Amino acid sequence: MKHPAESKTMITAVVMLLLAVVTIVFQGKAHADKTYKFTMQNMFSLNHPISIAVEKMGKDITAESKGRINIQILPAGALMGGPNIFESVGMGAINMGTTCSCYHDGILPVAATAFALPGDPRDVEQIRDFIYQEEVLKFYRDAYSSVDVFYGAPMVMDGYTIVSKKPIQSWDDLKKLKVRASGSIAKTLQKMEIPTVFIPFSEIYVALSRGTIDAEISGSHTESFLAGTYEVAKYQTVPDITGAQNCELILNLKSWNELPDDLKQIFEKNLKSCSAHVAELFASENKDIRAKMEAKGARYVEMPKEVVKKWTTTALRMWDEELAKDPMSVRYIELVKKDLKTRGYDL
Repeated sequence: MKHPAESKTMITAVVMLLLAVVTIVFQGKAHADKTYKFTMQNMFSLNHPISIAVEKMGKDITAESKGRINIQILPAGALMGGPNIFESVGMGAINMGTTCSCYHDGILPVAATAFALPGDPRDVEQIRDFIYQEEVLKFYRDAYSSVDVFYGAPMVMDGYTIVSKKPIQSWDDLKKLKVRASGSIAKTLQKMEIPTVFIPFSEIYVALSRGTIDAEISGSHTESFLAGTYEVAKYQTVPDITGAQNCELILNLKSWNELPDDLKQIFEKNLKSCSAHVAELFASENKDIRAKMEAKGARYVEMPKEVVKKWTTTALRMWDEELAKDPMSVRYIELVKKDLKTRGYDL
């Protein structure tokens, strides 16, 4: 026969165990029932491929999470402009955003280094594949987490091209042009003794039409079509003079960390699908846009090989001399060179 004290102790233990089980069940249910609202500032126009892909992603995440995640996507400029999105996401003023890493130089220099490297020969799919390599994606996420940002996914579009009023058929032709450029592109041109000026994006069309500038470098062929610059500068130079433009979808790190693992998995899956969707939309649109521009008088001009070689040589020298000025940028350039070697590029 058990001592009364032993029976009391056993009963107490059973009751505590039952209470623990009940607590876990209720906590689990509460956790499963909790909803997460994300406010996202988009920086692209409504008809932009990134905007289209992001809208689909938001709906898919809500559906797959059975309403546990709700993403409110705000149109461009609703709360802030593109250059302010990165800092606002890091501060937690908004939970998510689309932006381009060229805007982050003052906050995270490696982000600007990673945007449209001059002379990078890789195309959109190669750069997407590069970023999604385990080592590289970890590098991005570690770097961005240092400023309280979770790197969600690359939103990659075609690299920069030269749009000019006259065809570039030789090195001398290029040297005679007054080119609108910015950032590392302008630095590369200046090292090649080509005069550059900076004009805000919204003023490029007028500057070309008035002859204030002879050429501009501000985006891809598709962006030239959307901005209408081909109407006043009909020559579209190929190949691109940079690798793809690395825009991105980012989240506030704290907001990301608060998600349970099952919702993170849903998010991750759809972030990657969104990245692929962006690339597909651009590829499809590029074909249509070339035909539309050529029908209206635009001309695609092959840049002479000696110009391409000189541009590439100058740009690659800049990677080490100008761009790799902080430890993270040095590491990023190392990862790029490793990838180029693996892909068989002889630079």
